[in-house]
Amino acid sequence: MPRSLTPSPRSARPAFLRATLLLAAVLALAGCESLIAARAASDHPVEGRLVDIGGRRIHLNCIGEGSPTLVFQAGGDVSGALAWTPVHQRAAEVSRACTYSRAGVLWSDPAPGPFTPEEAATDLKAALDAAGETGPFVLIGHSRGGLYNLIFASMYRAEVAGLIFADSSHPDQEARFADAGLVAGPHLTPSQELGLAFAWTGWMRLVDYPADPLIADRVEAYYPKSARALAREARGYEATLERAGRTRDLVTLPVVVLARQLADQVEDDFSRDRYSTDGAALRSMDERTRAETIWRALQTDLSTWSARGRLEVVPGSTHAFYYRRPDVILDAITDVVTAVRVRRRPSPPAG
Repeated sequence: MPRSLTPSPRSARPAFLRATLLLAAVLALAGCESLIAARAASDHPVEGRLVDIGGRRIHLNCIGEGSPTLVFQAGGDVSGALAWTPVHQRAAEVSRACTYSRAGVLWSDPAPGPFTPEEAATDLKAALDAAGETGPFVLIGHSRGGLYNLIFASMYRAEVAGLIFADSSHPDQEARFADAGLVAGPHLTPSQELGLAFAWTGWMRLVDYPADPLIADRVEAYYPKSARALAREARGYEATLERAGRTRDLVTLPVVVLARQLADQVEDDFSRDRYSTDGAALRSMDERTRAETIWRALQTDLSTWSARGRLEVVPGSTHAFYYRRPDVILDAITDVVTAVRVRRRPSPPAG
């Protein structure tokens, strides 16, 4: 007599039990991440303010007095406004100084839909307007933030009085690396996409993000949320390069380009710098040196986009040099602010 293919109630119990336990574990993990995220918000309240820009809120932290208003744009990492902690307070002694976090980073609300290159500029402008912060603005951008500042300058040119690029990305970098035969890895790998897909389980809380100790507690508290936002930006990175590349004439705006030192001239172990050459999965020191030579040429080119632009190489520096050398940023700020104030000083009355 053939054996029945229908499982008996007794044989079905283990499978049902396993499924029930798996479901319970999934729900527990999801609940765990939600609880940790809520605790993070409670333990690390917003520094500055959350500004409503029409159904979403953007984190903005403005301190100090004076004009022009300094606006700091973070690079492509999850530190947001906190990235500028070593500089912010001291910059506020020079003029009004605002840091902010892009959509979804730290305290800022996420934005719906795919990322567009103009989003960073329009969000920032809306937040500044809603907070009553007025120009003229001096834009300070690190890494990818330099691209967003170029886009902002093209969209709101009349309100931009100067720019400082802190080892900024360049619109042509991907093409230049490719022409030199240097392998550029994807800005968001399949494994990173998979990891983000399971962020709800809380597993990302087990990974120590290499933030500076000065800000590590707050960055790590919001890490899964911020990482999703940065992944959204990374998916639109090629479009961002193209859009930023349309702004290559900064006319006579005061511009300072601060560039890191070449890899083989830096005493630190360059391979440990998590901010090595953008997108370049390089192995040998020869490849790194060639990539850094291209990077230096791109920084030099950026400094020529204004008749009042200059390049400064920061001795002993890597990509995020302002943590160790905030004085370099502050000196550049003082130079640009002075130039802006002299240029906008009213003429004395005739006679």
